[in-house]
Amino acid sequence: MRRVLPVLALLPVLGCGPESAAEAPPLSGPRAEALAAPVLASPPQAVVDLALAAPLGRFGTNSSGGRYCTDCQGQSFLLAVAAFKGNPSADARLLAQMRHVLGGGRDPFANGGYMAQHERMMTGMFALAKLTPRVWSQLTADEVKKIDLIMKATLVGSAYTTSDTSYLGGAVPTGIDGDTNLHRDWNPNYREGMVGAMLVSTLYLGGRAPTDTFLNGYQHAAFVTQLQAAGLTTLHKVFNTAVASPGAGAPSATKVQAALQNYRYKGLALDQLFDIYLRVAEDTFSGAVSCGLNGGKGVALSTGEPSGLLVKGCEQLPNKGKTGQLKEFNSYDAPGQRSATFYAYDGFKPDLINHAVLVAYGAMPAGTATTALAQRIAVGAQDLFFKVGQGYRDYAKGKDYGVYQLPASGVGDGYQYNRPLWEKVIAPAHGL
Repeated sequence: MRRVLPVLALLPVLGCGPESAAEAPPLSGPRAEALAAPVLASPPQAVVDLALAAPLGRFGTNSSGGRYCTDCQGQSFLLAVAAFKGNPSADARLLAQMRHVLGGGRDPFANGGYMAQHERMMTGMFALAKLTPRVWSQLTADEVKKIDLIMKATLVGSAYTTSDTSYLGGAVPTGIDGDTNLHRDWNPNYREGMVGAMLVSTLYLGGRAPTDTFLNGYQHAAFVTQLQAAGLTTLHKVFNTAVASPGAGAPSATKVQAALQNYRYKGLALDQLFDIYLRVAEDTFSGAVSCGLNGGKGVALSTGEPSGLLVKGCEQLPNKGKTGQLKEFNSYDAPGQRSATFYAYDGFKPDLINHAVLVAYGAMPAGTATTALAQRIAVGAQDLFFKVGQGYRDYAKGKDYGVYQLPASGVGDGYQYNRPLWEKVIAPAHGL
């Protein structure tokens, strides 16, 4: 079934990128010195007002066991950015949102897998709130303790599923709860969340030294007890899986503890957060801009109508051939080719949070690598916004998902928060 809504009004080009994939500059080489590191801009009040009016987000499990994060569209992080930049109108709602996920079955899962992309909406919020004393000081000692446990739990879950140790000899880890639907090298909607947990929680905990100390000394059974005592019922259930459900395939406490020792992600330690981020982000924004799969022709369907392509406006598509298109506009899943706005967006959202948190903590240096990356993201962002405005026929898992198109207002699926997060908050930090 097709889903077509009115066309989204598009904003002007925000930046430029390398002319083609072959000409893209390396993002992980030597970085030249610059005058100043990037600094986030303050979100416009109109956007903050939208976030203030939005429902509070929460995690949950449905009757069939499926996990979800409802109303996790980006408003929580947008409020945290606004408060961090000195806008007190965001404070009360931000505090309400933080408290809303501190137990009661509304806390995250932290198994280190698929849901990590949605958990960044909340852990990124906590990380920026900690940098905002007038907000953070209003939390009770018990609330801070619960937040600390959430940040440590999301760290442990993703440390286990992304650690080099977990992949030695061709091994593939499960989630903390035995979930097999994950891999650190899968598409960006997985890796941006999984690896992003390492970036965000490490900064929250104070950098490599305290984070390594925690991971190297981690005792699983004791941590499970702490989660239970704090009333973090969802986290406790996930982390207690190996004991409560022996047949679930969850890793033993010993196995988890061993994987956390001397953590490395593809050889990189936790004082190399910017380099870790580059490894992930340059993959997320690795495509050459095009109108769709197979040279813009899409994938032929039995109905005769192609899928995986821009339904109109190909002639006007900006930045054709430039590097920066979100990978999941030209990627693969188990049945074959993939090109879908919703998968591309699911990689884009956590990347913005990872990026903004690095900038807020002063962990994104000035220099050619940062500039090149920002230009690449600018290409990918404009490409995404153009495609969801014109209408894009999504193709994934071997089937057509119909046409995705935003209304003229641009409001929907959190674009009203995430688009300005890039265009009004992050892009200006890089002079775009």
